[in-house]
Amino acid sequence: MNGRPLVLIFVTLLLSSCGYHHPASQPSWSGPISIHAGTWENRTNEIALEGLLLQKTADWLQQSRSLRLEGDPARADYLLAGTIETVNNPATAFNSGDRATTLNASVKVSYRLIDRASGKTLWEIQNTVRERSYQAGDNGVRNRTNKEEAMSVIAGELAELIYLKVIATLSPN
Repeated sequence: MNGRPLVLIFVTLLLSSCGYHHPASQPSWSGPISIHAGTWENRTNEIALEGLLLQKTADWLQQSRSLRLEGDPARADYLLAGTIETVNNPATAFNSGDRATTLNASVKVSYRLIDRASGKTLWEIQNTVRERSYQAGDNGVRNRTNKEEAMSVIAGELAELIYLKVIATLSPN
């Protein structure tokens, strides 16, 4: 008899018992927990980054069946707030004419989760920095597009970190 089915069963059992689970498939709590994700405070001149961070965070939070976004902060169980501290775009590579060819988008943020009923801050993460390089050149429109793509990746990474921290904090396990 071929041992392939036995190996397949063993691998399936091993993976299912190792404790791995996708964060979006957390077990349901007694009911959905409502979170109000407010607009980020933007202390920079990077226009619309606060909206991008809010949208990416909302996208991640909506992946969990145990969480529900609440538009009215007075009706939410928890409040999620964030601040964009700094945004920098230093050049990291230059051509022979001493013109920048690569820039590095760097975003520093702080964020916190608050229990609305008690007003207690459950956690606050300060000075988280995410960076992403992007190409620069003579075409201003292309440079802007490259920068926007870098900022979108950074916002997505930050949103995922926030989502994982929220799930870890509010999970009944």
